[in-house]
Amino acid sequence: MAATPSDPGRAPDPGPAPAPGPAPASAAVVGLGATGTELVRRLVAAGIRTTGVEPDARAAARARAATPSDLLTVTDDLSATAAAEVVFEALPEPEARKRAVLRALALYTGAPVVTTALTTPVAELADPEGAELLALRFVRADRLDTAELARAPHTSDATAARVTELLQGMGITPHAVPDRPGSLAPALLFGILNQAAWTYHDGYADRESLDTALRLGCGWDEGPLRILDAIGHRTARDILEGLHQRLGDRYDPAPLVAEPAAPADRPTRAADPGVDTVAVIGSGTMATGIAEVFLRAGHRVLLVARTGQKAEDAREAVEFGLQRSGTGPEDLADALARWTGTTDLARAADADLVVEAVVEDLAVKRALFADLDRVCRPGTLLATTTSSLPVHAVAEATGRPQDVLGLHFFNPPPAMRLVELVHGKHTGDAALHRARAVLDRLGKVPVECADRTGFLVNALLFPYLNDALGLLGADGVRPALLDSVMKSVGQQPLGPTRLLDTVGADVALEVQRRLHEDTGRPELAPVRLLEQLVADGFLGRKSSGRGVRAYLTAQERPAAA
Repeated sequence: MAATPSDPGRAPDPGPAPAPGPAPASAAVVGLGATGTELVRRLVAAGIRTTGVEPDARAAARARAATPSDLLTVTDDLSATAAAEVVFEALPEPEARKRAVLRALALYTGAPVVTTALTTPVAELADPEGAELLALRFVRADRLDTAELARAPHTSDATAARVTELLQGMGITPHAVPDRPGSLAPALLFGILNQAAWTYHDGYADRESLDTALRLGCGWDEGPLRILDAIGHRTARDILEGLHQRLGDRYDPAPLVAEPAAPADRPTRAADPGVDTVAVIGSGTMATGIAEVFLRAGHRVLLVARTGQKAEDAREAVEFGLQRSGTGPEDLADALARWTGTTDLARAADADLVVEAVVEDLAVKRALFADLDRVCRPGTLLATTTSSLPVHAVAEATGRPQDVLGLHFFNPPPAMRLVELVHGKHTGDAALHRARAVLDRLGKVPVECADRTGFLVNALLFPYLNDALGLLGADGVRPALLDSVMKSVGQQPLGPTRLLDTVGADVALEVQRRLHEDTGRPELAPVRLLEQLVADGFLGRKSSGRGVRAYLTAQERPAAA
């Protein structure tokens, strides 16, 4: 039996759905742009007699060409919808246009209507005395295998079940969600897509770097700017304008720039970066992972730890990592012969490259770089692995800011190919040239970006996680539903609450606070739930798995009692 969508403002009802009745034998689609044409294609493929309504002759011709079938009739007459058992409204997003066509449809049909309105709650569009109304919501028409489905208050369970069955027959898996502007996955995705567009517009990174950063750093199969291209810039802007009016400044539309006619020239890499010995400062997980990466690439590695025991533990961690990756006995012995662990920072004088991987504290990093400035010989490349602190603030602690840059490795460094190569205010071209060559030798994929809080991935990822937490509890939204729609409709490799538990709520809160403080943007303020998770010790994987779900369950127990 088909699942039934929930009423708006209510979590999906776990009870049995009513019998949906016979599947519709006929349907109409009003508007034959990209979305309407895709709906027509799926309806016809399901064997349903379909009427397409489109006043634009060219759009009508494209729809006919896309779905040549005796089951399809295309007309410009809205009255043709009268014979349809279900009507899909698939016009472009501006609210006024959708309201106008819904009013016009009421003159011809009393059949259930499925609108594709995303920015306006379906409850506001519905006429309580008119046709039953539902809303089909998604991110892009060319990937319509899954969607979110909301319904107006007066839409019956039986009609919702019947539409759900129809969608499933069309190859669309609907997820019942509460009725809200932007829905769930689309609202979160358009937020991050818009901020990526602003990042490009403001000159922090080029298109290729932005798309690569999200693909490799977040596991997306396409980058954000490529997704906006697929959605269509005009469509995306219409949606963002509607969400901006409803949900605030995070959706203030960025100027969307089309794909350049020719790819930009990529920086050339030096054949030899002149880097043999690498000093890694620190002994934690990131430091040992980075040290392992350099050993694998044939470098001599000096790891500087605070204590002799930490240096020995770091060696054991690196040896274990090499063995786990399948390094044979001879290669392992060769790698460890190039390893030195010490507590003496002065030994870094022999390094060609120093990679700092200590605690994420600006004062600590500045003090360390001041010491490195005294210890290291001229021309030594100095890199910080900070994930959110300003590189220029670290560089200013030295007398050689031209030699300082950011190398933000992702965890775990041996497995993650992405490295953000961050140029500070004073980073020299020679330093960037050498760093590119080093990363090339490591087999990493560098994405270059300007110096700002969070760089690329974290500046986009953590506000998305913050926004996701802000949705929990509203209208009965639970972590399981949010993660499910983000994985299916949003095509994310991991749902936001699971991802937050993996990253750690404490890390997310620290980054989000920095983003808020450094930009002054109120929409970046950490949501209350994120602060509560950290305050009460529900950090996710690092706190024995106690994360978002466990916290919300614990909060519900007193009420249940």
